Amino acid sequence: MTADGARVVLVTGAGAGIGRAVADRFAARGDRVALLDVDAGRVTAAAAELVGTGADAVAVTADVADPASVSAAFDEVVARLGRLDVCVSNVGVASSTPLLDMPDTEWRRVVGTNLDGTFHVLRAAARQMVRQGDGGRICCVTSFAARSARRGAGPYSASKAGLEMLARVACLELAEHRITVNLVSPGFVDHGRRAGMGEFVTPEYAAAIAATIPWGRTATTADVLPAIEFLCSAEAGYVTGALLSVDGGGSAGRFALPRNNG
Repeated sequence: MTADGARVVLVTGAGAGIGRAVADRFAARGDRVALLDVDAGRVTAAAAELVGTGADAVAVTADVADPASVSAAFDEVVARLGRLDVCVSNVGVASSTPLLDMPDTEWRRVVGTNLDGTFHVLRAAARQMVRQGDGGRICCVTSFAARSARRGAGPYSASKAGLEMLARVACLELAEHRITVNLVSPGFVDHGRRAGMGEFVTPEYAAAIAATIPWGRTATTADVLPAIEFLCSAEAGYVTGALLSVDGGGSAGRFALPRNNG
């Protein structure tokens, strides 16, 4: 914590979507927040909005797929905010291309961002927290796609599955430093037809997913925030290596099958 008792929280993918909502939530708590995103204009505007509300927030531009960019970003955050207490690794991109048609560039774009990017962020966060010597919280956002295949989601599912095991390894290796590493697995959050994430999402696609969810609807960012907030809290000091699903029961079973009354 800083001298005034506030924590320094870094959120990746913070220019929009879940990442932006997470940054808003921690800023509202009184934490000092670093918003990291590859889109300079988007993240600068997001941070400026928070500063306008009286929050202590800074914008940092970086491409998580580039280790040098990530290293420079973390150095900038520590230089501007003094330390790092919490890191929420949220950045991710998706695709919907059959493997037979998958170009190498598309595979590398998704895996490079989701898996390599998580590694770069997790490593940089852990190194800073170990240097500080007083523990920390790391939370990675994963997906049900890591455990349930979808046609066209080869690189996305593979990268999220790899991300989950990476976090578990980190949990073991960082325990001695009292750094917790946990995972939150949201249900489908409709980002709309957003570049890099939801070009393939149509109203029909979202409705088809909603039909498989016992709760009867897809997730919102507000559904996901409490899980991330808890896993990054002081109260979760003995929780590490955990995966918390926030998906309305979507991962519990095959809800879309008709009821068998026989």
